[in-house]
Amino acid sequence: MSARNRCQTLFKAGKVSDTLSGVAASLLLAAAASAAEIVVYGFEGSPEGWEIPDWAKSSEDYVGEELAVSDAHQGEGAYALEVRLDFPGDRWAGAYVERELEVTDWTTFGQLSADLYLPAEAPEGLQAKIILTVGDQWQWTEMNRAVPLSPGQWTTLSVNLKPGSLDWKFFPDEAFRKSVRKLGIRVESNNGPTYHGSVFIDNVRLAE
Repeated sequence: MSARNRCQTLFKAGKVSDTLSGVAASLLLAAAASAAEIVVYGFEGSPEGWEIPDWAKSSEDYVGEELAVSDAHQGEGAYALEVRLDFPGDRWAGAYVERELEVTDWTTFGQLSADLYLPAEAPEGLQAKIILTVGDQWQWTEMNRAVPLSPGQWTTLSVNLKPGSLDWKFFPDEAFRKSVRKLGIRVESNNGPTYHGSVFIDNVRLAE
């Protein structure tokens, strides 16, 4: 198995195996980064550990209902992650999904991207952000701006992970990508529109 494929396996398994040391994992990440880009979550047959956290399920402001793998729309491969959501249209609301990570050192990578598809019957006005939870204090870190989603199209969310990046609400240093605890994506609406339907996530990838 190539370093690239082994790296993908590490992320999707959600843990480093007993036979693979942290040093070996770092070496695999470095080798995979030399391949320029790797898809770490493609949702080929399973949600690969992604979930709606309990706090979001119990919050009135968060309107994600459920998630599952679907072949209705896909960015790469045969499947994508379908998230069902129910926006009320009269207040701010968000639908958040996340993946807790075990391979947390991303210093060999400089960019994180994900593709989102909003069905053609959905209204204009929905936006999305990548959110990372980082460091020993598990700091919630959002993109500096939300990206509009266009009905009937795939939209790519992409953020720079390098020190000094302008993509975040603060200027990250080198420690920012040294300890990435969770990877999350939030679809949001600010006082509109009303929408009861789905959004699809696929092709979550890291690049140099």
